[in-house]
Amino acid sequence: MKVEFNIDPNLSEEKAEFWLKKMTSKIKRITNELTSKQDFLWGYQDGDAYAIKFSEILVIQVEDEKTMICTEGDVYIFKGRLYQVEKLLPSNFVTTSRSSIVNYHFIDHLEIISSGNIDAILENGLRIQVARRKIKVLKERLGL
Repeated sequence: MKVEFNIDPNLSEEKAEFWLKKMTSKIKRITNELTSKQDFLWGYQDGDAYAIKFSEILVIQVEDEKTMICTEGDVYIFKGRLYQVEKLLPSNFVTTSRSSIVNYHFIDHLEIISSGNIDAILENGLRIQVARRKIKVLKERLGL
C-alpha cells in the first residue's frame, strides 16, 4: 500500500482520505483509532474513578466476573464487559482469549509451552495465556 502525507501547519482541521480496493479489518481499526477522541478508560478503585491512559494499560482481563484494568502499578475495575471495552481500544491492543486483551507494546516475549500453547510474557513478568484461535491474530499484529 502506498502511503502519502501532506503536512500543512495552516490547516484548520486535519483530514485523512483513503482510496481502497476493499475495506479490511486493519483499515477499520485504523479508522476507528483516527476518529476516536478518547485516549483513556475510566477505571474504579476504592470507590473513586480514574482516567487511565491507553499507553499505561498492560492488560485488561476478566477475573471473578469483574473486568480488571492492569497498569504497571495498579489494578482498576472497569464497569462493563470485555467486549464493550474492546470497542474503545486502539489498535495496539489484541485479544488473546475470551478473558483477556493485551497491549502488545508491553509484550517482552512469547513462550511456547510443551502442549503447543503460547503464553505472552509481559515486561513486568505477568504471564497471559493465548488461546489457540487467537495465536494467528497475535502473530500478525506482532509481524511474525
